Amino acid sequence: MIIRPATRSDLHAVYLVWCELMDTHAAYHPVFGYYRRAEVELKHMLQQRMREPYTRFFVAEVSGELAGILVAMYQVGHHGLHYKHRGYIAETMVRPAYRRLGIGRELFYAARQWLLREGADHLELQVAVPNEVGQRFWAAMGFAPSTYHLVQPLLPPPGPHEWPA
Repeated sequence: MIIRPATRSDLHAVYLVWCELMDTHAAYHPVFGYYRRAEVELKHMLQQRMREPYTRFFVAEVSGELAGILVAMYQVGHHGLHYKHRGYIAETMVRPAYRRLGIGRELFYAARQWLLREGADHLELQVAVPNEVGQRFWAAMGFAPSTYHLVQPLLPPPGPHEWPA
């Protein structure tokens, strides 16, 4: 297993794992929906995020195949706060065939090291409420709930074949 920052050549594989993550989470809440016909636009969005100086996409490679991804971001907040250097763990996905091999833990450790080097003084993330496996994993990594992240869609979710006008 190799854990490394993603490169431009990883974009298509990262996109496929990202779609797998979104498909898995779609059962949890409609906010995780995406337009399947928007591959070009979504790859462009991922590529832009990969270029951001305070964002890192970490990938796990097993036998030349992308087994998982973790997106980490470093953000500086207001100087009046005790914890103002936030490390944020965003999209995290280990493909089902590669789970329970320590890949998620190694992705997290790589992201944590990078965030510490950037100056993070705390880490944050969000886990879907119905995602009990994810909650157990992150608790094992030392995370504990601090707030509830609530969502209220203002429009009904689009149908699977609808495309914005």
